[in-house]
Amino acid sequence: MKKISCFSYKGGAGRSTLALNVVPYLADILHATPDHPLILVDMDVDSCGITYFFNLEDYADIDRFSVQALFGTMGTIPRDDTAESVRDHTLFRHLCRVGKWFNYPHDAILCLPAEPGGSLGTSNYDGKFTKVNDFIEECSDYECCGILFDSAVGDQLTAIWSNQAADTIMCCLRPTKQFREGTQRFFDKFDERIARGKKIIVIPNVVPTEPLDIEDADGVKGYPEYAKSEILKSFADNVARGNNDYNLEMLEGDLFGVPKIDRFMWQEDILRSSSKLTETERFALSRYQKIAEIVCKS
Repeated sequence: MKKISCFSYKGGAGRSTLALNVVPYLADILHATPDHPLILVDMDVDSCGITYFFNLEDYADIDRFSVQALFGTMGTIPRDDTAESVRDHTLFRHLCRVGKWFNYPHDAILCLPAEPGGSLGTSNYDGKFTKVNDFIEECSDYECCGILFDSAVGDQLTAIWSNQAADTIMCCLRPTKQFREGTQRFFDKFDERIARGKKIIVIPNVVPTEPLDIEDADGVKGYPEYAKSEILKSFADNVARGNNDYNLEMLEGDLFGVPKIDRFMWQEDILRSSSKLTETERFALSRYQKIAEIVCKS
């Protein structure tokens, strides 16, 4: 079972939009079905991005089946020893069916939403994530094909949980100076103290496609090519240390990362539903597919 965290060091990286657009390709590769569903978990409890996207903020059972309800201080993960399959298990029957958003059977992709304004309680500070592990074990026991955590940012508790739980981290960043340097410093600390043996896919997101010259004290820089070279330079030491496997395939080629899509200002899944796509939008879809392929590559 694939365990994936979609993470960014700070907000505004387009992380949830990236996660949503990668989902259908993950579902394709992992062969998501109602018997072996792909599970989405909204760990960004302060912003609840995918919860709002799927209109789950008013879900009838959100007080009993949400990230806060299951993983918070008073939470417990439902066990159902009598369930013969995922279809009749108490936990999975109460997750939200969102497959239709991706042209899949409705219950082939399930979502655990976050309750807007809901608190995790004192577990906000204790750093334990035993309940997340219990959730993962139940998903594994009932042969879910994968779990994708839409992480919070930086060192927030649910971001730590997401990254600890995941085998693969889709690290999303904009190609700007603050994102490049902040993300790299975060992963310096991550390498030293937090984790070993993770696959970390470095994904520049919202990348400008039109050439742009930036003049500073060191002269004129061509953007975004200059940003690409700076990202590669930033992560060179992390790659060399070898504590985690830094995958830089999304920095290959003249058009690197995922391009900026103007229509995402209005609808985050527009590329999946539009009959007319620009060349840049078609390229973006190919990049989402590539990310899913990198995630699933052994």
